[in-house]
Amino acid sequence: AIGNAFAVLSNPEKRLRYDEFGSDHEPVSTGHARHYNYYTEFEADITPEEIFNVFFGGHFPTGNIHMFSNVARDAHYYPRRQRNESVWTQEQEEEENRPQNSYSAFLQLMPVFIIIIVSVITQLMATNPPYSLFYKSSIGHVISRETENLQVPYYVDKNFEKNYQGAELQELEKTVEKDYIDYIQTSCWKEKQQKSDLSNLAKLYRDERLKQKAESLKLEHCEKLSSLTGMHKGG
Repeated sequence: AIGNAFAVLSNPEKRLRYDEFGSDHEPVSTGHARHYNYYTEFEADITPEEIFNVFFGGHFPTGNIHMFSNVARDAHYYPRRQRNESVWTQEQEEEENRPQNSYSAFLQLMPVFIIIIVSVITQLMATNPPYSLFYKSSIGHVISRETENLQVPYYVDKNFEKNYQGAELQELEKTVEKDYIDYIQTSCWKEKQQKSDLSNLAKLYRDERLKQKAESLKLEHCEKLSSLTGMHKGG
């Protein structure tokens, strides 16, 4: 009855027809034990549940409210049920995919774990080199020595003489001399590059001080390399 009244009062056309013709239309039975004077012309466009939501904390339904009288009363529950089922299905899919996503993340991080493990093992298994061209107290290379052939200085630890003697010592000193020559060659190239850069700047800016600085720059490592080359040829 409330739904019928709401349908009539909320629709200007139905209200006008109701004012003109009144309630003299043929009553229709609802099919329940009790009968009400519902009229086919003024059937309810809104269900009692929706009216309840409108007046007690709910919201007005959006859009035009029209429900056919031949639709079951609980038909308006279907969209809500369908939404709940879709939400439940989505949650179920997320639960099923969660282990797979965790496994994928683990596979993506696997290379990082492998690199960390390999680096740790390498550090644990790594040993200090038997010599260095410079004084390094951090690894115990504090004892100065010279190679027998080219008199190249290098540094070793206190246990060096116990581990390297005879042929092993000769092979090691060849490696020391080769590393030293490579270092001297690199340093000589840097000195030449620096001198060339200063000369070019002096010419570009016509700066006499830069020119004097470039001319006075000594190529110490180049002189050492020349000396070592002469000694190697002489030997």
